[in-house]
Amino acid sequence: MSNQNSLRHIKIDGCSRTVKYQSISGGFAQKPKTQDWILHGKKIKQQINAIRDKHDALKEVDLPDGIIRDDAIYVEFISAWNFRLPFENLHSDSRNSRYQLLSIKEERNNDELRYRVNVMLTEGGISHFLNKVEQYLTETVFDKKTKVHLPKNLNLLSNIESIQLATIKAFWNEPSYIPFPNENDVEWWEVWFRIKPELDSQKIKIFNQLKFIGAQVSELELLFPEHYIRLVKGSARQLSQSLLLLDTLSELRKPKETADFFVNLDVVEKEDAVSELKDRIDNKTNKQSMAICLLDTGVQNQHPLLKDFTLNRNMFSYKPEDWGTYDSDGHGTGMAGIALYGDLIDVMTKSSRVQIFHQLESVKVFNQNDSNSPELYGSITIDSASRPVIEFPDRQRVYCMAITNKCHEYSGRQSSWSAAIDKFIFGNEKSKLDKQLFFISTGNIRINKPEEFPQKNKDGGVHDPAQSFNAVSVGAFTDKDVPPDKSLPIVYSLARRGDMSPYNSTSLTWNDQWAYKPDIVMQGGNLGVENGSIIRLPSLELLSTHADFQTTLFQTFFGTSAASALASHLAVQLKIVYPEFWPETIRALLIHSATWTSSMLNNESLKNLIVKKDILKKLLRTFGYGVPDSRKAQYSAYSSLTLVIEDRITPFKKDKSVKFNEMHFFELPWPAEVLQEEIGNSDVTLNVTLSYFIEPNPGSRTYCSKFHYQSHGLRFNVIKADEDLETFQKRINKNSREVGEKNFKAEKWAIGIRNRNKGSIHRDFWIDSGINLSTRNIIAVYPVSGWYKTRTFLHKYNSTIRYSLIVSIESSKLDVDIYTPVTNKIRLTLTN
Repeated sequence: MSNQNSLRHIKIDGCSRTVKYQSISGGFAQKPKTQDWILHGKKIKQQINAIRDKHDALKEVDLPDGIIRDDAIYVEFISAWNFRLPFENLHSDSRNSRYQLLSIKEERNNDELRYRVNVMLTEGGISHFLNKVEQYLTETVFDKKTKVHLPKNLNLLSNIESIQLATIKAFWNEPSYIPFPNENDVEWWEVWFRIKPELDSQKIKIFNQLKFIGAQVSELELLFPEHYIRLVKGSARQLSQSLLLLDTLSELRKPKETADFFVNLDVVEKEDAVSELKDRIDNKTNKQSMAICLLDTGVQNQHPLLKDFTLNRNMFSYKPEDWGTYDSDGHGTGMAGIALYGDLIDVMTKSSRVQIFHQLESVKVFNQNDSNSPELYGSITIDSASRPVIEFPDRQRVYCMAITNKCHEYSGRQSSWSAAIDKFIFGNEKSKLDKQLFFISTGNIRINKPEEFPQKNKDGGVHDPAQSFNAVSVGAFTDKDVPPDKSLPIVYSLARRGDMSPYNSTSLTWNDQWAYKPDIVMQGGNLGVENGSIIRLPSLELLSTHADFQTTLFQTFFGTSAASALASHLAVQLKIVYPEFWPETIRALLIHSATWTSSMLNNESLKNLIVKKDILKKLLRTFGYGVPDSRKAQYSAYSSLTLVIEDRITPFKKDKSVKFNEMHFFELPWPAEVLQEEIGNSDVTLNVTLSYFIEPNPGSRTYCSKFHYQSHGLRFNVIKADEDLETFQKRINKNSREVGEKNFKAEKWAIGIRNRNKGSIHRDFWIDSGINLSTRNIIAVYPVSGWYKTRTFLHKYNSTIRYSLIVSIESSKLDVDIYTPVTNKIRLTLTN
């Protein structure tokens, strides 16, 4: 019976057909404000003239030796309330000498919303806008839609309420609850500079300018397609006196600080228990074995349960001379025990042999005894994560990091840290840097009183950098509760078994366009309640290794840190079964296997919840796709079939402009006869997951749009039960339609097409009869926009990208074999 449930997933090759693709969706329609255009135009003209006069006056001001002024002035364009400015159309490349769009910020007043657009203008740029206003006042164009003549440049200018000089505060791009520093307070700033073609000489000019006014510049930097980032220490006044004179300033943000680690040390077992476990361990590792790389506080690798699997050659440190590689506070050693064994309670309480096929790598990226100066953690993370790769380039590894910034919640918006992780995961083919699988904890919520749970978790957003598109962000659930114990008659568990852990953070307060986080949840422990107060109990936490092993061999471990270590442990087991699979595929299989527990579903059936989209969205923003099933992630069964596809696509091409290029159709080998005849009207579940990595391009030059952060996006669609191939093609591809053909009805899914298209992994499922599923074996994968398409001057539009597509069928009839008919069809195809 075990063999029937341990069948390898079926890898499908050569079943795709490539066709030319044209998107069926239209662009954004700008709504112009209705007003007296002549009066409005005169007001705007007067304000731009004032900007020009200020620019001319600044040219006459004598500057101290060592200070340079570029031909540039920074201007804020402010929209009318509840109207957008179409300044996204002004995106220019770095060679444009007239103007540069720097950032777009929202400003709210109760239910009203307006926008502040920060633009760098040269003398030519000022003249450019003055010419646009003059045309607005004197020329008209015939509008085919309204059949009337309208002012020229109406969409560009009609929604501008005012134009003013930008102060240094206009560059501040933090949430409203993070105040702009006082003018004379010396602070660390995360400074985003716009990249120009002559980057090296640009850096020298900036650093000389900052040095002259006494600012301190960190050595670390981050480089993205359109920005590079440095930490600068100085006052707002100093930055105004230097950076505002140059033409490269783009944004200012607050540097990140690391989260506290919640680690309490408890003695759980004795030395003889360790000896007994060591006698049962079979070490199957060698120098090139798969590794979990922990980016943490270091590891005490002399612990008897760790030393055979965390060798000195695998120990690294961001500052090896100052910090060393050993654990500085116990957290890293706790992560190591779970990453290597899982919850030690499970292996300590069994008598079976324990086979270990993977090793550990440790990179010390945080030392609590170091100075409190903020750091550019994106740069530290990339540098630290690269060190094992440089030392052991042929070793496959899974990364795990449980260090987060608890003080800043970005509502899904990308930070320099999360973007740096996305960049590292995406890799670089030119530099021969492979794509990587990376797990991040979502950060812990601290519950101080029973009544705070679960509302505090719902309000407490996922921590930076777990909003990363490409990383697997891991939250916490619990299946631990207080066992019956007469000695603890007044103690009960805070969270229900199978529900959200009290430590879990969510994305319920995020802007809806951003990815669902966490992606998955793993065991994170629980809290107890005694006489109305919160208490910690060893029985409600996981067991792991202790750094001070000479006196205390074990510690209890909990929260999203424990959950992320468990997730990396599960991922490496999956990678050992399928070492040839891409990181995108391993990520997809983990998320594909996840399910929501009955407690998460409030004991309702999933089929009944499909029509309740709001409930499903809350589930996704609280638990992600649920708890991964290790068996389903690793294996198919006769009644549960998983097909795996790995492919490449070129989403865009350049003709006169950059357009969509191609899409893929897959006609999958399908157990149609079994679905129709043996399953019939009984339920089956179709589960589809599409996974790919994006190349990040962070910055606030747009209306916080995912399409300007991500290099590209992909989507999937499946033929409907009552749909022929021609209609399916027309439904999703405008290139297949005749002129005027429209109104094609979309298919129905549990999560839904609109809701599932977040981030860079998309999963949905469909529950219906075997008969209706029997004809649904054609799947399309097609592109959506990204900066590869819109930022033409970066020359990435011809890029070919990878993706993984996972398709599974699960029958409610466990005695029906849908696996063998598919393997027979594949074998027959290969022989022909």
